[in-house]
Amino acid sequence: MAELAKPVRNATLSQQIADELRSRIVAGDWPVGTKIPAEPELMAMLGVSRSTVREALRSLVHTRMLEARAGDGTYVRSDSALEFALLERIEQAEVRDVLEIRAMLEQHTARLAAQRCTPADARQLRALLENLEQATAQAKSLDEWLPAAIALFHGMTATTGNPLLAELYHHLDTATSQDLTDAAWRHDIATKSLPLQRTLIDAVTGNDPDRAEHTVRQLGLVFLLTAEQ
Repeated sequence: MAELAKPVRNATLSQQIADELRSRIVAGDWPVGTKIPAEPELMAMLGVSRSTVREALRSLVHTRMLEARAGDGTYVRSDSALEFALLERIEQAEVRDVLEIRAMLEQHTARLAAQRCTPADARQLRALLENLEQATAQAKSLDEWLPAAIALFHGMTATTGNPLLAELYHHLDTATSQDLTDAAWRHDIATKSLPLQRTLIDAVTGNDPDRAEHTVRQLGLVFLLTAEQ
């Protein structure tokens, strides 16, 4: 793990400490579910007082990136400060509204992915498409099929090279996946969507943004129908 950066004393120390800890969590130095160093260790590593460390930790507990467990320590709950705030807002929204927002993100994602797709990205997307093809042929429930479809879209967001876009889509997807898995299994829907998935990956790997955006718009209508039935 990289050495923790000591704060520059020209701003609020606790905020600087919180920013530093957050960056280490996002970087994966402290994965979700792991225990972070105890307060005395952080004090020594950062060269600040206990009160400053505690204030920084409290701010990350407030955003739910960290979880304080009495008598045990502080654990990483999430690697995203955006996750819980966004999920709480999504829970208050109508499913159709969330799906429409997700559809807009998917269209922009498809266009960016097609513009930026490299040969290495193309190989990864082809592998994810193959997994989806196998799931479509073998799945007997939406729970068995949906992860492969989601993985393909996550691969596409990674292809954009925009981590914020990928993060937003991931949280929207997490919020809407349960609504989709609660829907009745329709193998014909999965089968119908597969040619569109193939066309989408052809467009992305062929660096054709117009075709990619058009195809993902068609796919969005298929998934919207699934959620509403």
